[in-house]
Amino acid sequence: MIAWMLYAVLVALALATTAFMAERAAKGRAAPTRWLWVASMLGSLVVPIVIACASIQLPGSFAEGRTAGSLVLSDATSIQTPLTQIHLDDVPVYGLSISVDDVAVDLWVSASALMILTLSLGMVWVSRRRRSWRNDTLYGERVCIAPDTGPAVIGLIRPQIVVPEWLLQMTRSQQGYALAHERSHLEARDPLVIAFALGLLTLMPWNGLLWWQFHRLRRAIEMDCDARVLQGGCDVSAYCETLLYVGQQKSKHIPLLPAMSDSVSFLELRIRQMLRKPGKWVRASTVACLCLSIGMAVVAAQVTPPNASRPTQRSAVTPGPETLDRYTGFYQVSPISLIDVTRADGGLSVRITGQMSAPKPFRLTRVSHDQFTVQGNDALAVRFVTDASGRAMRLIATQAGRVILDRPRIDEATARQINQALADRIKTQKPFPGSEKALRLLLSDPDSGTGMSPELAWERQQQKAAREAYLARIGAVQSYAFTGVNEFGSDTYLVKRKNGDETIMLVVDQDGTLANAVRYSPMASPQQT
Repeated sequence: MIAWMLYAVLVALALATTAFMAERAAKGRAAPTRWLWVASMLGSLVVPIVIACASIQLPGSFAEGRTAGSLVLSDATSIQTPLTQIHLDDVPVYGLSISVDDVAVDLWVSASALMILTLSLGMVWVSRRRRSWRNDTLYGERVCIAPDTGPAVIGLIRPQIVVPEWLLQMTRSQQGYALAHERSHLEARDPLVIAFALGLLTLMPWNGLLWWQFHRLRRAIEMDCDARVLQGGCDVSAYCETLLYVGQQKSKHIPLLPAMSDSVSFLELRIRQMLRKPGKWVRASTVACLCLSIGMAVVAAQVTPPNASRPTQRSAVTPGPETLDRYTGFYQVSPISLIDVTRADGGLSVRITGQMSAPKPFRLTRVSHDQFTVQGNDALAVRFVTDASGRAMRLIATQAGRVILDRPRIDEATARQINQALADRIKTQKPFPGSEKALRLLLSDPDSGTGMSPELAWERQQQKAAREAYLARIGAVQSYAFTGVNEFGSDTYLVKRKNGDETIMLVVDQDGTLANAVRYSPMASPQQT
């Protein structure tokens, strides 16, 4: 999810650039620009989802030779980014029972809910203020007259113009220009355009570029409105003077509503746009901006989503039973742990005994010769090393390209001995030789990996900052006690600390090396540490 969110930001950046260049081209032709930003916002939301998830059903003539007559859109992209190498699907947040992606999803939902609540409260606030305003008719237009709000358009289903009391003191021509501006907002249905854009923002509130596009949309709406008013025969100089006068008044501004007044800098920008004369190179610059806009739109569609470069089920190869039988069998992990690979439902099923990290069997899907991916976790991949006859002799597992497991095949008799050794450990409930020494090593929290397996040392280095924060939170060790051997064959210790208890489960190799360790407390999920 994190990688996809970053991918969505990249797409939004490309589409924002597209809309920006297209806006400059449209201004050269005196064309409306607000729809460009609406399209940019909609594309920033839709394109990342469609490219990453959708496929197109191909006609029979194009589907010939394929296992499925469809084209996966992410396969048609060509711009690779480092995001394709980010795999955070199951990376845990140290000290919490949820993954990084779960945190991202929860924050996303919370932000959307907060935005909906804020907009709802804003609507209630405006509705309550509206009750105190009086209705009147000004130059044939029904308006609300407020003490210090407006000129603006309020309402969505039945929008209405609201003007402040001080507008009634302006000259008749200035009043007419102000009403013409707000009437143009009504006729163009600008309140609906803003509401639609806010709906898009609510769906993806964390995307800062989407907010910038909304900011540009608000400006485009006002500039388009100015252009329509001038096209109606309004005097440019008098209209600009009216804008300046309205901008100088201390009227309360209601955010998100189409309004004549705005910041001084934006008013100056609007006036310069209205007074600007076509330049000598306007046609050439328009064409150049349009070409750049089209180019950036192509870039947005060609950025490869993060899951496209990983082997997935869409590229799965369906092997025959004889092919799968080459990989089935047993692979030793430790004296009390093994990998049991069997054939099931046209694929491979993997069961790992004596490992807390894999309490349940999982499926492998073949993606190429001797290459498999783990269903439900594309970051994990399995490769079998075969002999001259094609029979698998080693099983190698990788996570995000890094080897995390490399184990040899064993015969059935050896597998029975390993399973019996695990059963005996669970029955006798005796700790490993050197178990307490390994526990003290772990509790000392050394910076080096001396006395630990390379895999455990690497994991500890990766989690160093989070682990130190967790240990500081739970406090110093006061005592510890061996409580038995769990169902996975790990020695289990109850460690009493200053701010709470934790359970540590560890495995010690025959040479006394700390092979694996998992700690758990009410303040943390099971973590390799």
